[in-house]
Amino acid sequence: MLNLDVMRSLSKQAPAPLHTRPRATSRWSIGPGLWFLAGFLFFNLTLFLPGYLLDAQNAAFLPRGSWGRILLARENADIFRLNLEISLLLLIFLVASPRWRASIRVWYARGFFAVYLLALIYAIYESVTLNLYHTSPVLFNDYRFLLSGIGLLVDALQLTWWRLVFLAAILLTLIFLLYKLTMRWFDHAPAKPLGRGARIAAWARMIALLGFALLQTSALARPETEVNSLTAKLIANARASRQARQELAAYDSIRPEDQYNYSQTTRLLRRPNIYLIFIESYGSVLYKRAHFEDAYRDLMTDMQARLEGDGWAAATGLSASPTWGGGSWMAYTSAEFGLRIASQPQFLAVRDRYSIEPYPSLGRYLQSQGYLYARLSPIQRSMGQTEEAANAALYGADRWIEFSDLDYQGPLYGWGPAPPDQFSLHKARALLDAGPKQPRFLVYLTQNSHYPWAPLPSLVKDWRTLDNANWPSPSPIGEPISHRDNIKHYREAIRYQWEALSEFILATPADENAIFILIGDHQPPRVSRRADGFETPIHIIARDADFVDRFLAYGFDSGLLVGNLHPDMRHEGLYSMLVRELVGAYGVSQTPIPYLPDGIHLDIPTSTSTPTPISPPTHKETSP
Repeated sequence: MLNLDVMRSLSKQAPAPLHTRPRATSRWSIGPGLWFLAGFLFFNLTLFLPGYLLDAQNAAFLPRGSWGRILLARENADIFRLNLEISLLLLIFLVASPRWRASIRVWYARGFFAVYLLALIYAIYESVTLNLYHTSPVLFNDYRFLLSGIGLLVDALQLTWWRLVFLAAILLTLIFLLYKLTMRWFDHAPAKPLGRGARIAAWARMIALLGFALLQTSALARPETEVNSLTAKLIANARASRQARQELAAYDSIRPEDQYNYSQTTRLLRRPNIYLIFIESYGSVLYKRAHFEDAYRDLMTDMQARLEGDGWAAATGLSASPTWGGGSWMAYTSAEFGLRIASQPQFLAVRDRYSIEPYPSLGRYLQSQGYLYARLSPIQRSMGQTEEAANAALYGADRWIEFSDLDYQGPLYGWGPAPPDQFSLHKARALLDAGPKQPRFLVYLTQNSHYPWAPLPSLVKDWRTLDNANWPSPSPIGEPISHRDNIKHYREAIRYQWEALSEFILATPADENAIFILIGDHQPPRVSRRADGFETPIHIIARDADFVDRFLAYGFDSGLLVGNLHPDMRHEGLYSMLVRELVGAYGVSQTPIPYLPDGIHLDIPTSTSTPTPISPPTHKETSP
């Protein structure tokens, strides 16, 4: 903070105001030095308040860690840090002569408020992207993401226009009050010059801050650093945005029909039903944290015994997702399209282009082989006609099974909200069974393992009994949720998810030649860190043990657990890998089918979040 000598010098000065009207004093009034110090603490520390509030369940209020970490950088999102610009502006004002202070006080105060307001807005934006979207702030990637998020929030809260006007009025009032507080704070600035010792201490503090800024510019842009700088963050964001824009240009030149021309070169002679189920927030952190690992391994051992007892075989690996902690649609689109999509602009660029022309995705390939391509989306809330039409054109499914199709009368759960996954999956299969008799390809993203993971539905013997308006509605959990409760809720949600999925698999008719691909979309927010990596478990489950064994060549392990935590594949490699093995087991191909572990090659620089390189299997013939 500010040097103590500076504060002592300020606190000894008489309360001489800079304006002409005398100020009433009493024995309870504080000196201008203490008033100025209190103001500095308010303006400085509130810049770090948004980050603390949004991560309150994981963060301690006071700094924690070794002294070396506390003084330099720490992951704990406490507010006890320094903003470089606020500190320098205050020190410059204090070391100036009283006459200069008086002459520029009003304009200086306005400039200070402008810097503070900009820093506060950026702090809120940074905290939202880090804690809600789980990405570092990159304005080029974030602005459409945030706009769509605001739209979803307004829709979810059902805010009418007058409520929006009321909220806007409150926001403008708060900004006005902050402005008046700033002006009054400068009105009470110390009138006398600093003493010699205090001036030396203030200059030394400024030099130290500037030296740190010159030597550690990149560190100033990271929120965990003790000294943060708005300027450094804006520069880092601008550079990252420029790189993101350059990366986005690569998506304009892709030709997916060159890599994924399977419809013309392959033919499936046998067509098993395929269920591609993305498990929400199903991450490798389950192997990496002591409070998850034992319970998860016990759960998987139990699930494996159940499946094997009914004649099912399984192979399991880890797949590196393009996203961490959020952005499910980017993860499953990457897997189905064989194209790495790691940001919202990249997703929108693909959607804008391929809503007009069809993308040769996994779903469209299976359509060409006689499959009925269906997608299950049981969320009650609508995204809007424009968004839904664009998504329908992008994925090109034959049938979308939505909330209205389920004719569900029971209670809803989760962020969606949506019916229990147990009901949604069984009802979707029943609807498909009642339709044309053809092989099916069903894609689904589970709902009940979505944060906040509670409350959870009940598991029942007969899924039809869930469709009952007399079931009690779930009681919403209170906020904030403690870190311990988040851990507990996540464990329980993964158990529920696997209980529901295994029950669905075991209910598959014995004569149905079905393949289940269960894959996580990303790591769970709140209970994992980026240091845990981008890997998610992927399971291939089928009664055809020979088909399942084909995936061992990619590094998969037999069963539902992995032997090591090295990623065996990437999400964008799933498309080519799956078609390669489907054709190898059940079809014919005019030419060998190459495995594309990176999906379509994109001529862009490798980013720091790119997963560990993965080598394709080379010991296996690629055609039957």
